[in-house]
Amino acid sequence: MPEISQKAIVEASAELADDVKVGAFAYIGPAVKIGPGCVIANNATVVTQTTLGANCRVFPMAVVGAAANDSEKRCRCVIGQANIIREHVTVYAGQKEPTEIGDDNLIMIGCNVGSGAKLGSHGIFANFTQIGPRSVIEDYVRTSGFALIQAGATIGAYTFISGYAGIDSDAPPYAIVQGFPFRVRGANTENLRRCGFGEDDIRALRIAFRELFNSTGGEVNGKAMRKLSRKSGLNRHVRQLIEFMQRDTYRTGQNA
Repeated sequence: MPEISQKAIVEASAELADDVKVGAFAYIGPAVKIGPGCVIANNATVVTQTTLGANCRVFPMAVVGAAANDSEKRCRCVIGQANIIREHVTVYAGQKEPTEIGDDNLIMIGCNVGSGAKLGSHGIFANFTQIGPRSVIEDYVRTSGFALIQAGATIGAYTFISGYAGIDSDAPPYAIVQGFPFRVRGANTENLRRCGFGEDDIRALRIAFRELFNSTGGEVNGKAMRKLSRKSGLNRHVRQLIEFMQRDTYRTGQNA
């Protein structure tokens, strides 16, 4: 049987795995499903049609599955396994599309995940990161404190967003981005090493970033991108970088 504090409220129709722990003054809504090994700390709230995978931890004062308006019954939130949701985090449920969070993410104090956002896996989101509605965050993304990702923006995999940066459009994978409006400062080499990338791959990405952004960090050099895209034997990660920046939503320079 779940270990539920006598001072918690768990609605009768909520579904909790046998080893779930629920702390004092927590609230679990009627349509919630919580997987094995999860811990819902004191004063935490999980509501709407929210599903938590195995081994997640929700810390005090966090709200998971919050409804952005009165349409609570139509809101959904799907969260994978081994996620850590720290104090005062708010995860808004999606309406037309569910809010989705993958596996093994650390969402630190005061972060906000907007309605319908899609987070991948293995991300680390530092204190007070704001993730806008319908934004897409790919795998292994890192942010520093008070980063802002605006609604609908896509953040490529393995990218680091510096503190107080404002992401107002798609940001490429493998990058370090800073400022508001943001600028690309180069390849995110330290994170790539920590994630197991070899030195040959890192070197290829560093060269590609220098060619694509001309040390300005603003709009990508369209001429350089077309030249790289036609190159035979292109490094596979560089190829993924090019393909990301060839999307219609990515800002591309007009250099011929």
